[in-house]
Amino acid sequence: MNQRQFWSASVLLLAAALAACKPGESVAQALALGRSEARAVQAERQWSEHRVATPDGELFYTRLGQGPVLVVIPGGPGGSGHHLRHAFAPLARDFSVLIVDNIGRGRSARLADPSRYTLERDAEDIERLRVFLGQKTIAVYGHSYGGLVAQQFAISHPERLNHLVLGNTLHGAASWQSQIDGFKVWLKLHEPERWEQLLALRAQGALTASAEAQALVAPAFAPLYWADRVQPHAKAPASADPRDAFNPEVYAAMLGPDAEWQIGGSLRKVELLPRLSVVKAPTLVLTGRYDPVAPPLLARQIGAALKAAPSEQQIFEHSGHRPFIEEPEAWRQRVTTFLQH
Repeated sequence: MNQRQFWSASVLLLAAALAACKPGESVAQALALGRSEARAVQAERQWSEHRVATPDGELFYTRLGQGPVLVVIPGGPGGSGHHLRHAFAPLARDFSVLIVDNIGRGRSARLADPSRYTLERDAEDIERLRVFLGQKTIAVYGHSYGGLVAQQFAISHPERLNHLVLGNTLHGAASWQSQIDGFKVWLKLHEPERWEQLLALRAQGALTASAEAQALVAPAFAPLYWADRVQPHAKAPASADPRDAFNPEVYAAMLGPDAEWQIGGSLRKVELLPRLSVVKAPTLVLTGRYDPVAPPLLARQIGAALKAAPSEQQIFEHSGHRPFIEEPEAWRQRVTTFLQH
């Protein structure tokens, strides 16, 4: 690139940053986000795509890197793994990272009967993937809801696990309801106008799964997932495949039609803490100091329940629900060091 081309490119980047600036955001912040998102797009393209035949249809996963297998289970329930590709790509320096779409999510098959979307069935997806890969044991990283799947897999198949990472996760219906109640209290205290509108909708019979209720609560709750609720954060590259969109049918089947008010669905009676004593694989429990979904208390409770497994806990002091975005290098080093021992 000659000098003229360099300055032309710089002017174009600056112009794009200026155009993309949001209220209260500096050009420097917009430029940094632009570079971060460009890197994310590049990383996303490096993943190879694979499918596994199962009794419930095709199970889709993406793969990047060489080395010991690390299976990553996304959150939700209802989310695909597409949005995790850019954040988990750095782990591929040392591992063969596989991000799986559980059946019903992403590019995997859908079930004709939504009542069959259960935690136990999701865990069996991981076992079927292990068998397909021909691995005697695997390492598993479960993020958020995916951490529940990872716990269930560890309980059902403890001998098939060599390392377990539970990232920003819960341990059952009681902890999930506690999260719901905490969000409701926050809404009532900090956005009383939205709270009153939500109560009015409920008085009319609208549950929180309704479009009207979601339009009220989603913008209020989204910033709570970050330690820094003011500054913008780099977003994962948007997928051109509509199958990667969040699947509300799975969410409703597992959490019920009023999931932002009262847990229901197939998860309503799930409690994993009493069953974690069978887990023997080394386990790392991660959370962010400001995570409202899976706060440090839950990490301590999970760690205490792992009576037979050597366990470690890590609180990222400058993170909310996604330390792999807010503290990416510290997160990568911590996970890598754990998995290599």
